[in-house]
Amino acid sequence: MSQMRKLGLRYAFLLHRWLGITLGLMMGLWCLSGIVMLWETWPAPEAERVGLTHEILTFRNPPVIPRLEDRYRSLRLTMAGGIPVLGAQALSGASTHYDLRNGRPLTLSPFALRADAERYAALSGTPGAAHFEGLRRNDQWILNTKDHVQGFYRYAIDGSARRLLYLSPVNGDVVQDTTGRTRFWSWLGPIPHWLYPSLLKRHQRLWANVLIVLSCLGVILTALGLWIGVRRVHTGHRVSPYRGLHLWHHLCGLVFGGMLLSWITTGLLTMNPAGLLARQPNPGWVDRFEGSVDMAELRTAIAALIAHPERHFRDVVLTGQGGSPALSVMTETGASTRLSLSLEAATPSVITLKERALTSGLDARVDQITQDDSYYFSTRHRLRHFPAYRVIGPDETRLYLDSRTGNTVLVAESNAKATRWVIYGPHDLDFFAWLRRPFARLFLITPLLVGVSSLSLLGVAIGLTRLRHRARRGRAQRKSRNAPQDRTSSSR
Repeated sequence: MSQMRKLGLRYAFLLHRWLGITLGLMMGLWCLSGIVMLWETWPAPEAERVGLTHEILTFRNPPVIPRLEDRYRSLRLTMAGGIPVLGAQALSGASTHYDLRNGRPLTLSPFALRADAERYAALSGTPGAAHFEGLRRNDQWILNTKDHVQGFYRYAIDGSARRLLYLSPVNGDVVQDTTGRTRFWSWLGPIPHWLYPSLLKRHQRLWANVLIVLSCLGVILTALGLWIGVRRVHTGHRVSPYRGLHLWHHLCGLVFGGMLLSWITTGLLTMNPAGLLARQPNPGWVDRFEGSVDMAELRTAIAALIAHPERHFRDVVLTGQGGSPALSVMTETGASTRLSLSLEAATPSVITLKERALTSGLDARVDQITQDDSYYFSTRHRLRHFPAYRVIGPDETRLYLDSRTGNTVLVAESNAKATRWVIYGPHDLDFFAWLRRPFARLFLITPLLVGVSSLSLLGVAIGLTRLRHRARRGRAQRKSRNAPQDRTSSSR
């Protein structure tokens, strides 16, 4: 038994050593890129600016509404490339877009959207001419954007910012916005952290499997290191029996190893291996509460818009609102509000939302929140609007609604709530509001990331030093074996 135990210990040490040599640099890169991501994340267009890019909704001729018989989750009216567009989102989530000049499915031309790209650039503070660079499907900057398989038009904007814009050919929305600065930081932060190089990311399944395998090996490496590190405490006259780089690696492991294990494990879980904690479909009461709409209600809304040309809107979305259809609109200035189908103010309130719940046959708790709660909160990279309404159903699923439009902005069902505490909370270290503030990122989270980065990079340095010594020893042994033969040949 003693011999087996010694053999097991030897193999554990060897496995840790070789995993450190082969994977340590990747682990260090993950940690260092995490520091960058505390301050700079993946580029994304600003939602309000995207809305302001669209022209004022105008019907120069009577719109031709397509014959659609089904009910829809939402119906959207907007202008794109000077064309009135209807976007129909089915209950399944799939969207189809139609040209309201003829009622046919729409694909906009690159020339038609050039002015929209230039308008967005001007709103961003970098006005310039837009140059069309083709339809892109596997571009580095859109591989995590919904519907990128259909392709987006890419435009380069003149100017020192070196802005690249990507616009949807079916609705004219700006779906991605990058500048030279955001691309630079992405190559130091999100791209190495998430292994996002386009050559890998365009193969979605391969990318996911590579991340899962590397993360699993990282968990094994870190767990073994912690086990070895604890075993080696006080094995001599000092806390650590090591010297030099080994000493620093041992001490860093004792201090930061638990944090590294937490980060690498939760990073693995974000990839949802084997479907663990996968997001569940919304409970049935959520769909009833959100409601659906049909073409008759759309015709009523369009008739009101035509009858009031003095009312200027850039974006109009018709939603069911639990059996009481309403319009979520963006005004000419970019303000969002909720209107009835006759364009009268219909701002939601706790009372109207309770009535909506009763209409949907739902026994729910409704309240208004004015600050972050456990699931609806702002971060540096994502600002939430307050006040907001919170609806808690009988199964404790939470809906968060925009107080301006009454539309759902977040659904926290059971698995989403579990991942908040088990995965994303530990991984992002944002359990409390004070942890999401700049001083916590600078004085708490950044030092932790520096510590775990040092732990990984010291392991790499130790492994490379050992390999170099082994190579020198091998050369010395070969020389010693050849030496007698050389002396014999010289004597002859």
